[in-house]
Amino acid sequence: MKHRIKSIRAEYFRLPLKNPFVISIRSATNANVVRWHLTTEEGFEFLGESVPVQYVTGETPETVLATVSNIDAILRGAQVEDFLELISEMSHRLPHDVAARAGVEIALYNAFADEEDIPVYKLLGGANAELETDLTIARIPNATEVAQEAWRDGFRYFKMKVGGGAMEEDVGRILAIQNSIQEIGGDVPIFRLDANQSLTPKTTLQLTEELLRHDINIELIEQPVPKEDLAALDEIARVSPIPIVADEACRSPQEAFRICAETATQGLNVKLMKSGISGALEIIRIAKAAGRKLMMGCMLESEVGMAASVALASGTGVFDYIDLDGHLLLDLDRPISLFKANGPWLQAH
Repeated sequence: MKHRIKSIRAEYFRLPLKNPFVISIRSATNANVVRWHLTTEEGFEFLGESVPVQYVTGETPETVLATVSNIDAILRGAQVEDFLELISEMSHRLPHDVAARAGVEIALYNAFADEEDIPVYKLLGGANAELETDLTIARIPNATEVAQEAWRDGFRYFKMKVGGGAMEEDVGRILAIQNSIQEIGGDVPIFRLDANQSLTPKTTLQLTEELLRHDINIELIEQPVPKEDLAALDEIARVSPIPIVADEACRSPQEAFRICAETATQGLNVKLMKSGISGALEIIRIAKAAGRKLMMGCMLESEVGMAASVALASGTGVFDYIDLDGHLLLDLDRPISLFKANGPWLQAH
């Protein structure tokens, strides 16, 4: 059945987190979610979701909500099958509202998939790869207990938030997690470090060397230096014994191209809230052409936003690292239904 768009509206709500999300540059106890409702003239409704993070794209819930009338004017009366042209028009008219557009893109993809009677992951490649996500552990006092519980649930990868405090605190927290897991009979966990721009090339190396001295298994380091400083990103990528992945510095295909052209950065982190689905697909092409690894991340989305990210990662099957744990960090007492989730294992359906 063909769908014609009648209207789109948005609502803002805050979702509680299981634990405070304490990182080097901010602390949060709730996720700020804007849910999009795309209604068709045939009486169907399709959902999308925006989770704006100001230090990444400059957006807030208020700025996202301020785009509703402009986006409604673009979409109203249009055919869903023209969704790629609609996405292009939104990008042209709202160039700085990336997270807002990303949420609407999700709703449009959901509507078109329904129109074609196929899952979204098939629109995005159809690989239907099974994904193994890590679990993010913030700079919280109960980090060891969180890691132990996750290990028992099958998690083997932990993304540790570092920076913003004494290096000894980060080393102590990570070492305590490794020791506690081994005490309950576990193997050595695999750690991914995320500094959220809080380090320098020198302090990144110091932290890495100290952790390696304690036989910590580090798989990657995410955005150790300020996003604007590509020279520093290149410097640390050239000397680090651990692969460097750009996150906040990689918010668009244009930035992805520049990172690949001007730095030795080994990987790029793709997040729908930074680039939308259309931008994410372009970043994938750029990374593949440049021989860089790919990480799929998220921004504390609820099930609606997470389902789109899972569909992209599962459908393309190209990601080397998976960090899709938003649904695990939220304190919501209801089962996941929009994608398959069994501990760390995720798959689109």
